[in-house]
Amino acid sequence: MMAGLYGRGRELGLVRTLLARANGPGTGLLIVTGGRGAGKSTFLASASRLAAGSGLEVVQLNAAGLSGVSLRYLLEELREEPLAEFVARWQGWVDFHAPGGSPRGAVVVALDDVDWCRSAESALRIVRRADARSARPLVVVLACPDDVTEQAAAPAAEPATAWDGEPVHRHDDQSLAVLCCRLLPLPREAIERLAAEVLGIPPGPEIMEVCSYAGGVPARLMRVLTGLLEAGVDTAPDGTARPHRWGVLPPQARALASGRLTSVSESTRRMLDIASVLGQSFDLEALSAVLGHSPLSLLPAIREARDAGVLTEEGSLPAFKDLLVWQAVRETVPRPVRGAILRDVGHRLLACGGADELSAGYLLRAAENGDRRAALSLPEAVARRARDDPVAASDVAAQALRLPLLEEDGRVRLVRIKAAGLAVRGLLSEAVHCLDEALKRPLGPGSAGLLHARLGAVHLCAGDLAAAAAQARQVLSRAGRSRAPRETALLLDCCSSRWGNARREPWPAADRRDNRKDADRPRCADPDVAGSHRTWCEGRVAESLDMLHESSASGPAPSWGDRVAATFAGAARVQYLVSLRGFAEAEAELREAEARADASGGRGWHAMTGSLRALLQLEQGKVSAAGTAAEAALDLSRQYGTGALAPLARAVLAVASLRRVDIPAAVRQAEFLDAALTGHRSSWTTPSALWAVLLVTEARQGPRAAVRMAERRLSEGASPYGLLLHAPYTAPWLVRTALAAKLPEFAAEASAAAGFLVRNNPGRQVLGAAAEHARGLLRGDTAALRRAADLHQDPWSRAQAQEDLAGLCEDRNTAVHHLERAVGAYVRSGAPRDAARVRHSLRERGVRKRHWKCADRPVQGWAALTETERTIARLVATGMTNRQAAEQMSLSHHTVNYHLRSIYRKLDITSRVKLAAMVHA
Repeated sequence: MMAGLYGRGRELGLVRTLLARANGPGTGLLIVTGGRGAGKSTFLASASRLAAGSGLEVVQLNAAGLSGVSLRYLLEELREEPLAEFVARWQGWVDFHAPGGSPRGAVVVALDDVDWCRSAESALRIVRRADARSARPLVVVLACPDDVTEQAAAPAAEPATAWDGEPVHRHDDQSLAVLCCRLLPLPREAIERLAAEVLGIPPGPEIMEVCSYAGGVPARLMRVLTGLLEAGVDTAPDGTARPHRWGVLPPQARALASGRLTSVSESTRRMLDIASVLGQSFDLEALSAVLGHSPLSLLPAIREARDAGVLTEEGSLPAFKDLLVWQAVRETVPRPVRGAILRDVGHRLLACGGADELSAGYLLRAAENGDRRAALSLPEAVARRARDDPVAASDVAAQALRLPLLEEDGRVRLVRIKAAGLAVRGLLSEAVHCLDEALKRPLGPGSAGLLHARLGAVHLCAGDLAAAAAQARQVLSRAGRSRAPRETALLLDCCSSRWGNARREPWPAADRRDNRKDADRPRCADPDVAGSHRTWCEGRVAESLDMLHESSASGPAPSWGDRVAATFAGAARVQYLVSLRGFAEAEAELREAEARADASGGRGWHAMTGSLRALLQLEQGKVSAAGTAAEAALDLSRQYGTGALAPLARAVLAVASLRRVDIPAAVRQAEFLDAALTGHRSSWTTPSALWAVLLVTEARQGPRAAVRMAERRLSEGASPYGLLLHAPYTAPWLVRTALAAKLPEFAAEASAAAGFLVRNNPGRQVLGAAAEHARGLLRGDTAALRRAADLHQDPWSRAQAQEDLAGLCEDRNTAVHHLERAVGAYVRSGAPRDAARVRHSLRERGVRKRHWKCADRPVQGWAALTETERTIARLVATGMTNRQAAEQMSLSHHTVNYHLRSIYRKLDITSRVKLAAMVHA
């Protein structure tokens, strides 16, 4: 198919049919008809080039103004002299000439604009006469401006063949073949291809709507496409072309749509003019507001416009039938009048209330048209929109902030709205950047205070309490702080205290006994995350959970602060439920939180849900999955600034790495967490962070160092009850570690605190299991340990109880029984380090069980190492001695020596330095 000729494959096939018989005897005739603009000249030019490409001699003539007699004379001259001389003589009429490959070969004559041809019979007479006198085969292609009558040349003519339903006539002498071809409107596929060629990209639905007015006629279609291109074409999100929405409609396209508007009445036309300014689809309430009529009174005009093909329905709204009609009507309204209409509608809707979305949209469009009064009213309209939909209001505020007409108060208000919407989406880094950029402008004290307060609240949501406190101090240090919003009170409440009240002793003396005043203490009047955290750290579990439930389930949150607070309340509740081993309920609430994060329009809050997912998986014994989820959550928190639960993700990574004997990874995470604890940045993630730091400290420096760190952190104000409530194994671990460090007083205090939690929270099985476990360790009570093993609800806690029972049993068989149950539980909980320690205890009792599997490995290289060898290599690469590595893996140092020699042999090295280089590489 020729370039630029679309939708004419069938017609070019007829040309090929004639050209195929061109070198045989006789003459062929193709009559091309079609309406004005159907592309006959373009088709004729393509047919001429197709014939020239076949090696035939071609002459294309412009026959406009030639009569049939003149044409016959012209063809006779063509027969009587060489073709080159003919072309030279008739050069004013020749549009195209291509010499053929043979002087006796066929000649193709293409005649354009043959206006005298009214029937196939008239063309046959002339061509038959020329054929009788020609010494060369002849093919004639005629392009007629109007349709001709297809009639047989003689009664004896019989159709011999057919091309797609068009008869081919052969006469008695078999010397003449006639084909008639009518150029029909282009099909949709051809229109799409032509539009893509003109516009440079595929056309979208709106472009195709405009093109439909051309009726498939190529000439009209080209005028429309050229006009669209001149007016401006945008690229839609799907990569297709669409008209510039507020551009000027090209005159070529406007003329096609104007016919539909001539039949409507004057009043209907006035309604259409105003409706076109509101948009392609429009709200009846807004239209009736500006017209001063009720929506019901507009029904006759809307019905008339619909009958005229101007209006249709788009969902529940009336709309212009297509883009072309809409823009044709809209452009009859002068631009200043459009701005005034939009401002008037926006003000009317703002005054009556209840249509904040429409009001903000109309005022924004009016302000974009340069209307200053609309720009002054815009912040109020956007603020009202933010009450119901802070995300959508944020988008409008972002557009409004590009306007040069805003005053300082309005600009500050819009910046706060934009930042709030970004925060609701979880795009906290972008929210911080937005506020920082706004604070770089010269501002009055009151305006700066408002922005500092909002910036502090965003930092608080991101988990950066130090930055939040700094913003709170900025607010209070400036003049005009009386205008500071309620964010300042929130900042001060969350940032004024570091951990709590510092104490001389790690365990508060008053908490060693039942405190009835605590039980009778009135509830906080304002349920929120900070209040529930304080209540949780005071050991009042049920009250804390109820406060979080009220905060997260109080119905649709109207403001951005309430929405974010509800998000944090749901997150804290999931963490507390995991601590209490309510795994099923935590899973259900976590799924709801994940759904809310999906609905927020951004991925930022998935950093929080990912951290919670990692915690839940860790406590369920899915250590590998927990590590993967925690890494993904940290990546998201770094990308979007949603780092409020980053300490929780790091705590999960530290514990998971420790259980998998990846000490270097555990140490890296513990260093981050210890820095946060040293900075006294406390939240409901503090117990998780402190627990992870204590575990890693015990693994690296021994039980005494871990207990001393716990004493120091608790004395600085960390909540002892918050630490014990972190998990049911925390209290037993503290007691066990303190006894190993020969610090029985600390062990007794931890056990007493666990008992206090049980008495003040009756009916909590998980707290009872922890208290029984701690008491059994402290007193050497095997019955208490058995009860704890039965009460524990997670595999790691049960394994700890079984291991502790074995340590107290004097009977070897009983001890072995408990150790075997412990090793199985440790394996199920993904804790090979703890399982190795129990296997060591079994070996000390004479029990050896194979726990490794044979695998095909290469002889040399890192892939040749077993899992045990890889773990030893990592530990040694951190600088540990053989004995220290042996302690971490619960092996003898002789076994580590043996494995290290095997590692050297497989890696073909001879020193620890080279081993460290390979591990770190």
